[in-house]
Amino acid sequence: MIKEKSRKGSKAKVIIILSVVIIIVAAILIVPRYNRHLKNSRAKEVRTALDDLRLTIDQIWKTSGTISGITLEGAIQKANISDKTTNKWQLVVSWKLVDVYTTEMVDKLKNVSTNQMAYVSPYKLIMAVAKAGNPVGEGTKVWYYGDTNAYHGFGVDEQVEPDWSSIFPNP
Repeated sequence: MIKEKSRKGSKAKVIIILSVVIIIVAAILIVPRYNRHLKNSRAKEVRTALDDLRLTIDQIWKTSGTISGITLEGAIQKANISDKTTNKWQLVVSWKLVDVYTTEMVDKLKNVSTNQMAYVSPYKLIMAVAKAGNPVGEGTKVWYYGDTNAYHGFGVDEQVEPDWSSIFPNP
């Protein structure tokens, strides 16, 4: 009888130890994947908002032929960017000066022999900066460069700041 109780006790201890080991191994394998999933979904959410804003601005610009009169608030509303997103991210557009935009357009149109589309964006960048309370950390940035048609920052690459000297060459 005593041997039977000690066998039951030792079996219970083995089961508990194995359960703890399995839980620890599972946590080691699952937690990093879950954190990566959260980061990717948060990055996708903000890139989608930037894409929607960019496409809306481009559409307004193409249909009206001018960037004057485009307000950030109006573009955000027209792009149907959710309050959930704007509560977590401050959206910013850095517009090009008219003479810079015109010069770029003329330079690209001079060489049309390449048979490529001559696209010149009216903005230098469209950026999202994380607000206080955003789980990715206040001040985290993701941005879209108009000239290179490329995203950088959070969830894209290791850059944490854009090249400010190219955006504001004469501060």
